Amino acid sequence: MSSTGLMLAIALIMSTFTVSSSLQLQIGEEIEKYGPNIVVTPKSESISVPYGNVIVGDVRIPESTVQKIYGIPNNANLRIVSPKIYGQVDYQNSSLFVVGMISEQEAESKKWWSIQGSLPQNDSREALVGSEVKQGFELQLGSTIEVNGFTFIIKGLLGETGSIDDYSFFLPLHTAQELLNLSGVLSVIDISALCNTCPVEVMSQQIMDAVHGVKATPIKQAVETRISALEETANFSLLLSSIILVAGCAGIINTMLASVHERIREIGILMSLGADDLHLFRIFILESLLLGTIGGLIGSILGLALSTIIGPLFMNVTIHLAALPFYALPVCLALSVAVCVGASLYPAWRASKIDPVRALRTL
Repeated sequence: MSSTGLMLAIALIMSTFTVSSSLQLQIGEEIEKYGPNIVVTPKSESISVPYGNVIVGDVRIPESTVQKIYGIPNNANLRIVSPKIYGQVDYQNSSLFVVGMISEQEAESKKWWSIQGSLPQNDSREALVGSEVKQGFELQLGSTIEVNGFTFIIKGLLGETGSIDDYSFFLPLHTAQELLNLSGVLSVIDISALCNTCPVEVMSQQIMDAVHGVKATPIKQAVETRISALEETANFSLLLSSIILVAGCAGIINTMLASVHERIREIGILMSLGADDLHLFRIFILESLLLGTIGGLIGSILGLALSTIIGPLFMNVTIHLAALPFYALPVCLALSVAVCVGASLYPAWRASKIDPVRALRTL
């Protein structure tokens, strides 16, 4: 019973390590679902126009900034760099919010986009319109629209997003720069970074060091929220494991005390043959080392097996054993051995206090 409690506690600790590490890996792989996690804007005292997650002013960023960003020390962590230009133009007694973009990069950074039709080709006179623009101006696929002497054909209709994208008129980057008479400059650069090994704060600072006059803002609330929830779940599992481990420790103490009582005769014989307290301690500690090692190994294997079943079934996470921290197995084994050795000290002390004469009388 005592060894069962020990193995159950070690199994729960190992499964917590395994599931937590796999979840962290999955968060890193799916980080693009949260959109850009770094936004580069001009550093300016004047702010007026909101776009996405930040508020940006009228000062622009040179287009050459994109190449400088690709030159930062952690450029291997750059997954998507999506530069944009935006501005407002008059149209039919109203105005259009124009967003110039590199279509493939923008769509890749916004996985939630649902597009009917196709994306506008680079440097073309094609457009993608948000849901509110479509309804407001009664536009359809193939419709043409003339803005400031430029004629555009509607190639794509963007489904409702609940964001400013619904009110936007998307054009290829250089086409929008020409329409807005803002050649060679940008308003915002959205960056989706792979940050499993590099925090976004570090990359943001590297960007500001490489490009003067810009502000790189890390946007990580969604990822932090999920990681925080993961840590709370892991901490609860470890707390539960600790309770089970304490119960297992108590069971080991009772088992070894019973073993001392059952082996009074053997202990008396050993002491009569010259065994001292140290010899008795060695015997009981060796038994506890063996029990802790075997229990730790079985519990660890059981935890790995359970996590591969429980993870996909109840938590919708694919278990990657390669993502398991290298210290997980040594920690579980060391914890198991430490608990068993600690639990054996009192029974070993009780054994050392047995009177060999009284023990021999039981023969």
